[in-house]
Amino acid sequence: MPSDRHRILVMRHPETVANVAHVLSGRTDVDLTPEGEHQMFRAIDALVAWAPDRIWTSPLSRCKAIGEEAAARLGMECEVNERLSEIEFGSVQGMTVAQVRELEYDFPWQRDAFGASVPAPGAESFEDAYGRAYDLLDELFPLSGRTACITHGGFTRALLGAVFETPLTTFWNVSLPNVSSQVLTCDGECYSVAALGLAPEEVVRRAKNPGLIGNDTTKNISEE
Repeated sequence: MPSDRHRILVMRHPETVANVAHVLSGRTDVDLTPEGEHQMFRAIDALVAWAPDRIWTSPLSRCKAIGEEAAARLGMECEVNERLSEIEFGSVQGMTVAQVRELEYDFPWQRDAFGASVPAPGAESFEDAYGRAYDLLDELFPLSGRTACITHGGFTRALLGAVFETPLTTFWNVSLPNVSSQVLTCDGECYSVAALGLAPEEVVRRAKNPGLIGNDTTKNISEE
């Protein structure tokens, strides 16, 4: 069975005013910055070039705007998938981390004596975020071709953590710029990570040269 039976492009949304203000926006719809609006068009071009068989998006507008426009240009439907939503921040949604700490909580969530995450009241635990990620992987597993998922920084970290089986103590330590893309592959037995942190222009380049996805350029380094 080919190693790339199914390829999944996981793209983060463009820059928002909440990103710039370092606010936990979570599941609140927030406006894009001028830079975010520029990033949105770059991201749409990347999705169109990648030509997915299906486009799934978070229900939040900062993701849907990309998915719906790309789908329209490709003559296909864009499907909202609730599992792609950002982490729910509950009572601290809309606050900065400094404000969260004033309430004697923290973000990333602290851990209790048993190693479980301690979210603010009404917020989603990291365990539950991982659960959503595993559910999404189960939903993607039987598919083939190419799937594009437009989502958020927090959930992307949970998804990568689920693939890598990263401990909850460290899964947040991944840099994910706005409109960066990660590529997962599935061979029908397991998932692999083929690329991380791709700019939209790099997605376009790899769409035109599929052999670049997952190509290990270090495998023959000992012979050079």
